[in-house]
Amino acid sequence: MTNVESPDVLSVEDLTMHYTTSAGMVKAVDGVSFSIKRGQSLGLVGESGCGKSSIAISLLKLLPDNANIIGGQVNLGGIDLVLLNEDEMRPLRWNRISMVFQAAMNSLDPVYRVGDQIIEALEVHERYTRDEALKRVEELFELVSLDPGFISRYPHEYSGA
Repeated sequence: MTNVESPDVLSVEDLTMHYTTSAGMVKAVDGVSFSIKRGQSLGLVGESGCGKSSIAISLLKLLPDNANIIGGQVNLGGIDLVLLNEDEMRPLRWNRISMVFQAAMNSLDPVYRVGDQIIEALEVHERYTRDEALKRVEELFELVSLDPGFISRYPHEYSGA
């Protein structure tokens, strides 16, 4: 694992990722490069199927079995994520790099309340007690201007909230 100081929080250089399918190899990400400095945001925009989600799952190394990063570097604060195995990558997810999926119905389990799902993540990743996690979820909801009363709602109840 390399750890060299970088002015960028995240820098992606020539990232290439392919899927192997029954019809052959599909180039989903081909030579993508960008960098993000502290305080900056980046939006990926493009047509459906152009590789936006494939880039995101490559950054997090949450690839399906038929996907492989073929080349490039993903430098997160001086660490090349491409070189890391799953055990090395796991502690970086959530704490250093994470993804907010576009559609809540595809990201959140519809049979569990949203607050319970966030609380579970805090208990697992941050080692919060249930009460500490609930308090933190209330703070997070207020931070994004959601009524803390929404904590007990199910994902489908957020439409237009």
